[in-house]
Amino acid sequence: MKRYIVFLKQVPRSTKVEIDAVTHTLKRSSALTQTNPDDLYALQAALDLKRDTGAEVVAVSMGPASAEDVLCEALQRGADRAILLSSPAFAGSDTWCTSTVLAAAVRKVGDFDLLFFGRMAIDGDTAQVGPEVAGQLDIPQVTSLVALEGISENHLRACRRAGTVIQHLETELPCTVMVSRENGVLACPTLSGWRYAWKQEIVRWDETDLNLDSSAVGLHASPTKVVSTFVPCQGKSLRWLANAEELRLAIISEI
Repeated sequence: MKRYIVFLKQVPRSTKVEIDAVTHTLKRSSALTQTNPDDLYALQAALDLKRDTGAEVVAVSMGPASAEDVLCEALQRGADRAILLSSPAFAGSDTWCTSTVLAAAVRKVGDFDLLFFGRMAIDGDTAQVGPEVAGQLDIPQVTSLVALEGISENHLRACRRAGTVIQHLETELPCTVMVSRENGVLACPTLSGWRYAWKQEIVRWDETDLNLDSSAVGLHASPTKVVSTFVPCQGKSLRWLANAEELRLAIISEI
C-alpha cells in the first residue's frame, strides 16, 4: 500500500510573540497558535492524491505537547494516523536539527512514497526544512509545487513554479514535495472527521524512540546561532518639492 507522510508545524497566530532573552528563540507558549497555513495545503494535496491511490496518510508534527492540536486537525481533515515528535531535547532546534529529527521519524515509519511539506513556515520563512529532509534521506525533491499531475508505481508527474516560469517535470519515487497555496482549495473539516479524530490515539516519539543522541539535536547542536533580535525602527519624513530641480537636489543629497 502506498504511504504519504505529511509534516505540519504549530506556529504563532500573531506577530506578538515574546523572545527568550538568553536563547533569542521564540517563546511559543506566549502566543495563540495555529497550523502553519502552507502545511494545510500540503495535507490537502496528500488527501486529494489519496482518493485516487488509496494511500495511507500519516501526519507528523515536531513540537511541545500543545502541537497535538495540529495533529488533531490533520486527523479531522482526513489523515489516517498521527505522530508527535516531542522532547525537551528537541527544544531550540534550527532547520538542520529539525530535519535530522524528521528524517529519523521517516526512517522509523518505514516505507513511503511521498513526503509532503508546506512551502515554508510563517514563523521562520526559511523554506529549508523540507529540502534538508530530502537531502538527509538522499531522495529527489520538488519545491514550490503548484499541481500534482499524476502518479504511477515508480514516478511522479508534477508542476512547479520557478520565478515567473511554470515547469512540468517527472521524478522518481520516493520523493519530497513542498506545496504552495496555488496547489488547490482547502476542504472544510467534517463532523465525521471530527468523530474519527476524537477516537484516535496520537503516538509520541522522543529521541530514544528515534535512535538519536540528544547531543545531536536541540539548541546546543544547532549550527545556526542567533546573536540578537530586534524590531526595526521605521521612521519617515515628509517634504514638499515645488519643482523638478528641487527633486533632483533632494535625490543627490541622499546619495
